[in-house]
Amino acid sequence: MKKILLFTVFSVLAAAPAIGQSIKTDFEVRSRAELRDGFQDPLAETLNPAWVNNLRTRINLSHESEKFAAKVSLLDSRTLGSTAPGNSGTGTGVLEAWGEYRFSPRLSFSIGRRAVEYDQGRIFSAGNWSNTLTSHDLLLIRYNGPVWSVQAGSAYNNASNVNFEGITPYTLTYKTLNFVRAERVAGPLALSAIWVNEGFQGGVTDAVTNDFRNTVGLNLWPADPTASTDYRLTGYYQFGHDRTGRSLNAYLLALSVKQRLNETFSLKIGGDLYSGSDNDLAADQSRTFNKLYGTNHAFNGSMEYWRNLPTQGLVDINAGATARFTPRFNLDLTYHYFASARQIDPQVGKALGSEIDLTANYTVSDLLAVQGGWSAYFTTSGTDALKQTIDIPTRFPQWAYIQLTFKIK
Repeated sequence: MKKILLFTVFSVLAAAPAIGQSIKTDFEVRSRAELRDGFQDPLAETLNPAWVNNLRTRINLSHESEKFAAKVSLLDSRTLGSTAPGNSGTGTGVLEAWGEYRFSPRLSFSIGRRAVEYDQGRIFSAGNWSNTLTSHDLLLIRYNGPVWSVQAGSAYNNASNVNFEGITPYTLTYKTLNFVRAERVAGPLALSAIWVNEGFQGGVTDAVTNDFRNTVGLNLWPADPTASTDYRLTGYYQFGHDRTGRSLNAYLLALSVKQRLNETFSLKIGGDLYSGSDNDLAADQSRTFNKLYGTNHAFNGSMEYWRNLPTQGLVDINAGATARFTPRFNLDLTYHYFASARQIDPQVGKALGSEIDLTANYTVSDLLAVQGGWSAYFTTSGTDALKQTIDIPTRFPQWAYIQLTFKIK
């Protein structure tokens, strides 16, 4: 499979001048070395920290004209040392492959596999931090009107190239996906609204799509991107049924504010509230919000302790500062305080600990960028309860990394 993909890439590149098409190519090689000493979960004292090196290689081919656009993106992701010398492994795949026809400058449709990202990546994110990224197989219609910009997507999934629907439910992800997102500028405000409907197949032998999860949301932010005060007000509500068939009634409320003090320093403060379920809630009901296909790294701490939200929900109060010393170099420091939205246990309370994230970015040139970071997590009895580390001696949780990104455009 890998040989076929690479042969296709180089064949297109070789044929491009001959067919007179404008094909843009860009390449990215990203290497990230991490010290994991309690990353994502507390590490028992009897275990040793891990030093992991991951490599991600991406090749993008794209074409754009007045009537047509297309993109093919190949991705190879691997942990260094996971394959022996001489064995190329099986980490190469198609991240994106889509074609778009433009009826007019305002209206177009595309079909294929593509990354989807909206509204800071809260519920749809390409997941650029991840080594594998995220994409969806769907039909996408886009309309860029004078007032509203609207995108509507639809997907229907099968596990294989079948001739009839089998009796085994489809469980890889959603069976169906439909969404509509609209965005506009209204005076000093920019706003977006979205509705997402996912269909899941339930039961042991029932292959009928019978559970639907709905998510509706609204985002507000300044229309002027150069404003000294930047803010984002976010609200989402989920209803219907989750993928296990439980009746769903959940929400997410978030507010973030960033104030630029001068050309060097900025301050930020924010808070996220993900609803949760009480311990005595009926088994066929859920009040726990689901982040759908959003990013796990940009929100709620770099150590990703709450990448999967607790059943009891999550409160994240955060504050920090950014210092941009030069156009090429900046430092960011963020503090998070975590608590559950609902009580974990009367003897444990709601406190889930806190985290400090320090990140440095340096752009060496247009071809090379360097990023490094260090994070530490301060656990509580609530952390131990949810992470199942009660009475287990654990190491002080910390995580550090350095990342090199090479890009050719």
